[in-house]
Amino acid sequence: MTIGITGAGGQLGGSLLNELLARGAKPGEIVAVTRTPEKLAAFAAKGMAVRSGDFDAPAGLAAAFKGIDTLLIIPTSDLRPGIRTPQHKAAIKAAKEAGVKHLVYVSTVAARPGQDLMQSHLETEQAVFASGMKWTIARMGMYFENLFMGALQHALATGHFGATGPAPVANLARDDVAAALAGLLLGSGHEGSVYHLTGGASLTPAETAATVGQVFGKPVEAAIITDEQYAGGLKAAGLPDFVVEAILGIAQTAAKGMLDVVTGDVERLAGRKPVTLAAFLSARKQAVAA
Repeated sequence: MTIGITGAGGQLGGSLLNELLARGAKPGEIVAVTRTPEKLAAFAAKGMAVRSGDFDAPAGLAAAFKGIDTLLIIPTSDLRPGIRTPQHKAAIKAAKEAGVKHLVYVSTVAARPGQDLMQSHLETEQAVFASGMKWTIARMGMYFENLFMGALQHALATGHFGATGPAPVANLARDDVAAALAGLLLGSGHEGSVYHLTGGASLTPAETAATVGQVFGKPVEAAIITDEQYAGGLKAAGLPDFVVEAILGIAQTAAKGMLDVVTGDVERLAGRKPVTLAAFLSARKQAVAA
């Protein structure tokens, strides 16, 4: 069986490729599809097929997917409104044309209409269901790594961890998502299943703040702020409006309790429990201090 991975040059893609190899997958049975093949030279040197593929150039995708039995689609990183869904639909169409038998899509636990980022996941899921191919959906929680996009640094500097609501979230580490996806791809019997890749526990903003404080030895408290204040902070950091809208949308989704989903699917697929936030931060404490 040949496994294909789109977005293989990204952070989740690279982690997944390493997980597959660590779990005994043969390099010659993996096809890494990426816009930047040069980033995967080390994997190509091990015998992995690295192919150029760009969701914005759909005419070449069928060739990139040729000979792949199971294709895992990692969502594109394009946050511009209305862009992701057409990109993903083009990839699904190309996969079918290429003869892919089983399609796996990495979605989100909060796939829903009304907010562009979340709606793009929902619409992609629906396109996968309608494709006629065998399918599996892996809905994941948000990454712990997102804390390093300014929230952690702000919390340590000011003593306040901002959120737009008190609802808990079951976030997890990127490597645990990769491990679960590797277990799924190398396993059997997953067709027609929807998995939820979440952390092992939901933490409120107050609990997250307390964990940050305990790990770094500083007093940190949760600060519940308005959507306008949250967006204003992002704009002050120089982020484009469409990025602010996407990040605010995630915060609003969390505030609605839609990321408060805890399952055992990571352990079931990966064969190990997801790392806790405390352990995740402790392992990176020196890098943050530096």
